[in-house]
Parts: sequence; structure tokens; C-alpha cells
Amino acid sequence: MDTLRILATLGAALLALGAPGLPSVLALRLRPLTAIVAVVPLSLLVNAVAAEVGHLLGIPWTLVSPLLLGLLLSAALWLPGRRRASADRPEDDTGETALGTAPAAPVTGILSTARGRTGALVAGLVLGGGSLLAQVLPMMGGIHSINQSYDNVFHLNAVRHILRLEDASAWVVGGMTTLPGEETFYPAAWHQTVSLVEQIAGQGIPLATNVVMLLLATVLWPAGLMALMRTCTTAGPVGWMAAGLLAGVTGAFPVALMYWGHVLPYFLCMTLMPLLVIGICHLAGLAPRSAQRLSGFQLVVLLPAVCAAVALAHPQGVFAGMVLGLPILVWGTISRAYERFSASRVPGHRLWPLAVLTLVALAGSAVVWVQFRPVQSSAVWKPNASLKEAIGQAFSLAPNATPTFIPLGVVMLGCAAAVLLLSRSRWLLAPWLAAAVMSLLTRSTPVGDLRYLLFGNWYTDNNRVTAIIAVAAIPVLALGIESLQRWAGERRPALAGTPGQVAAAIVAVLVLALGMFSPGSRVNQGYFESMWRTSGLLSADERELLEQLPEIVPEDAVIATNAWNGSSLAYAISDRQVLNTYMSFQAEPDVHLLNAELDDARTNPEVCDAAEELHVEYALDFGPQEIHGKSATYTGLNEISETGAAEVVLQVGDAKLLRMLPCRGTDGSMTS
Repeated sequence: MDTLRILATLGAALLALGAPGLPSVLALRLRPLTAIVAVVPLSLLVNAVAAEVGHLLGIPWTLVSPLLLGLLLSAALWLPGRRRASADRPEDDTGETALGTAPAAPVTGILSTARGRTGALVAGLVLGGGSLLAQVLPMMGGIHSINQSYDNVFHLNAVRHILRLEDASAWVVGGMTTLPGEETFYPAAWHQTVSLVEQIAGQGIPLATNVVMLLLATVLWPAGLMALMRTCTTAGPVGWMAAGLLAGVTGAFPVALMYWGHVLPYFLCMTLMPLLVIGICHLAGLAPRSAQRLSGFQLVVLLPAVCAAVALAHPQGVFAGMVLGLPILVWGTISRAYERFSASRVPGHRLWPLAVLTLVALAGSAVVWVQFRPVQSSAVWKPNASLKEAIGQAFSLAPNATPTFIPLGVVMLGCAAAVLLLSRSRWLLAPWLAAAVMSLLTRSTPVGDLRYLLFGNWYTDNNRVTAIIAVAAIPVLALGIESLQRWAGERRPALAGTPGQVAAAIVAVLVLALGMFSPGSRVNQGYFESMWRTSGLLSADERELLEQLPEIVPEDAVIATNAWNGSSLAYAISDRQVLNTYMSFQAEPDVHLLNAELDDARTNPEVCDAAEELHVEYALDFGPQEIHGKSATYTGLNEISETGAAEVVLQVGDAKLLRMLPCRGTDGSMTS
């Protein structure tokens, strides 16, 4: 039965992440691997637009709206896509180059056939995604577990808020914790997707959340890395496979963002980064000419769509895109200038359009970087390493606040040297170096104006910044391994073809093992388990009570809860309205009065009136323990079962559900 629940949720997740964008992907006539990666951001964008249109027109939120909008969009793309695809599509093995790149050398051995190339891609996806799943799922404590973090209360309850109101607008999500009329925008792509999954499968918001998270980490992320290698570098099947296989080589991403925060919207936008890099690489003219290269029409449609999807997933993804994308544009401009003014000029590569674009992008990014960062008071995260330690951590791909691992650092630098000396896709080094510098500086820059200038866009959160390096480092590792294999095969014929390819695959597996079993990964595992396999927010007894709660509490009743001790998750888990949906919120004075004095309802007529006005009929007592070291924040719930204001109607362990008893209001009448 549990397997069926998981499969139903998985099927719903595939629909929510793929169905809205699939018609547009087909209209664009993308190559299969690129299409698999592109369908997710296109679906996210269609979901977001459909949510806002539905909000304006009063259309209830269901999968039907994104599906219809996706079909309309594909109809607009179909005819021009058909015309331009054949005109713009470069052919294989033309011999033409693109700014310092060249077609990949012919592949021999077992990977020289179409079946062999497909097998390499499947192997990379299965091994990379499988190793991530095998690593993460035990640390979670099972697919039904709940992350015990501050932000997760918001994310789970926001999904329920969408389902209750049948409205997935970003302003509706932002309005969950504000007063009516003061709604704010909140990036809701994550919540829109999970709400569709729960609406289709109906197996619980925690399960829907975990399935979407694991699907993105174990399928989209490695597939995106392989698509990046195949479309934008001269790598062959060995490099493609290695990129997917190494998807979990560093705990900095995706593992760290699967527990930290729990900042799921930022996690979502980071899984889209490989496709963003693909688009920028093509824009800079660095992608080799091959059948995998995007046509001009595909690029014009896909790059803005991916940028929009990233921004709608989490605005901080825009800044991550700047860190990765601007060095690529600069590299492309310098390469084009070198070709333009060198003795052996390459015809057909126009310098000035790219140079102007790069200058505009640099200037615009500088303005956006400064103008759209949060206030300095929100930049609360501090450095946790010396400069020397941070350098070692960054180049050995160590997750935040974990030790340097010299062997992996040596491998990383060796692969970078191989890319520089043996490969024609040297541009990969530019985003890697930029991300590495950001990684080491965020760990070591002292608190002050410089730290805020560089990292205030991420609240100076080291975990979010260090995650960026995975996007750039893994392709360098993969291409470095293949470049060394080709170099060895040229010098020793015994290592060419199948033997060399098998040896390279073994090396990639060993590099993955270095990363997964490094000291940093072991420390990271402890961090992960402390956020998943504990009861700081919600204990097993408390969750069991919440799952039984719908049998007792009517659908229209309101429950007094405390978000700090997890009882407010009755909204997400039990589908019952709660007085407080999150730790940080705006509310009427009556809500604050009940939070402080609900236990005096039988002796304080004003409290009685407030409970009657807000329809508070039940309360949850989950004890004084709260996350972040807090205790008994809402004093009105602490002694409610002892003051005679309420009676216990359900108890599991120490967790209690109480029903409010009749009380006398200020007009002298008794409540029901």
C-alpha cells in the first residue's frame, strides 16, 4: 500500500513538472537530452503564469489551467519552430569551430555506436542519481520524514494555503502571513508545483514535498549536467557519463540544500542552473557546432524562459546566474577579440555585438546586485573559516563548515589543468574559478560592508553561496577525466577505445567515492541528520496526533497553535485551519491576545470574546520545547489544560488536542 502511495505521488510529480511544458518542448524540437532538462523550467514558467491569470480571473487552481496555457504557448511556437529548426540547425562533423572550441574527436570502442552513446547517458543518470538517492534517503530517515527546520513550516503550510484557497498566486502565498490587503510577492514556483502534486495524488503534503525534492536532485540535476557537457563542450560519451555520475561528488549541492534552511525554492532554482549555463554558453558563441547545438530560435525562446523560471523559483537564483554567466560572456568576448585581431582571423565571428552585450550585462548586473539585495540587517550569517582554510575547502569542494580534503582538491586541480592543456572547452574554467572565489570568500570574509556587498544578496548565507560551485566544478571534473583518457589513448594504443573508456569510468567512480566518503561529507551527514532525524520541531507522537486530528476536529474549526513547536503543521498535515501558520506573521490584536492568554478564556471575558470571534474551538499543546532553543513562546497555550479553559479530547504521548470549554464573554452570555 505504501509503495502505491509513493508511485501515485511520483506520477503526479512527473505530471506537474513535465506536462505543462512538454508541448512547448515538442514545438521547439529540442534534442532528447536537452528536452528532458528544458521541460521542467518551461513547466514552472507556465505554472506561474497560469496561477497569476487564474488569480486575476477567479479560476480555481488545478492542473487544467497550466495544461491549457501550455498548449496555447506551443501553438504559438510550433510553426516558427518548424521553419527555423531546419534553417538554423548545425550539422554534425562540419569541421567548423565556435570561439576556441572544435568538434570532438571521433569516438572509438564500445561508445562509438548510437546504442553505446545512449548507454553512456543512461549509466551516468542511473549511477549519479542512484548514488544521490542512496546517500540522501537514509539520512532523511525515509521518504515520509519531515525536515525539522524553521523554513519548512512555511513551505508545507503554504502548499496547504494554496489548496484551501484554490489560488496559487505568488501574492496569495506571500499573503499567508500578512494582514488582508497587505499581501506581498513570494516566489511560489515550488509551492505551485507541490500543490499540483498533492491535488492529483492526495497522499499528503510531506510526501509530495519529498518526492519532488528527490526527483529534482536525482534526475533533473544529473541530466542537466550531462546536457551541459553534451551541448556546450567537445566532450564525448565518457565526459557525458562522468558528469552525471559525479552529480553527488560534493555535499555543497544538492545535499546541503536538502537540509539547510529548508530553503526549497532556492534548491529548486539551483537545479535549473545547468540549463541556464547552456543558454549563456550559446549566447557567448562558445558551444561547438554539432547537431546538439541550440538553434537561434530555440535559444531566443529557451534562455529567457529559463531566466524567468529561475527568478520565479527564487530571486537569489538570479545572482547565482550572474556569478556563473558573466565570466562566460567575458571569456567569449575575449576569445572573439583574440580571433578578430590574431594573424589567423576566423571568419563569421562578429566581435562587437557580443562585446556590447557583455558590457551591458556587466553594467546591468552591477545595478541589480546593489539595488535588489536585502537590507543589511538581514545579512546575519558569519564567516566560519580563515582564508587559508577557505581556500582548501573551496578547491576540495568541501560543503560549508566542513574540513578540507586534500586528495579531492588535488583531483580537482588536476582536472582543471587537463581542461586547460588538453581540451578545447577551456571556457568551463571561467565560471568554476568565479564560483570557487565566491565560495572561499563567503567562508572567510569578516562581517562588515565588504561581506554585505559581496554576499548580502544571499543574506551572507554561506550554504547558499557555496552551493554554486557544484554547477561549474562537476563539468570541469568530467571533462578533465575524459581529456586525460584521450591523452593516454593517443600515447598508449592499449588505452584507446573500450579499455580506456572503462578505465575512465572507473576513475570517475573513484572520484565520486572520494567525494562521498570524504571527511567533509561525513560532517555534512551529521548536519543533514540533525535536521531530519530528530524531533526538535515535530516528534513521532505529535505527528501521529496530527494525522488522527481530522477524525475529531470539524473542517471549519480553528485550532490555536504554536508554530515554534510544530503544532501549526496541523494546517499542512491535518488540513485544519490554525491560528498561526508560521513563526513570523502579521495578525489582528485578537490573535496576539489568544496567543498570550487563551488559557484564561474562562476568567477573562475579552479572551472569551476573541476566541468566539476567531472561531477558535480547539488548541494543541505540544509542550514547551521549541526549535532554535526557544521555550513556551505562546504563554496562552502552556497551561490551557490545567486552567479549566479546555479539555483533552485526544492524547498521543505528551502531545494533546484540547477542545475549548464554554466561557462567558463581555456581554455576559455563554459561548457554545
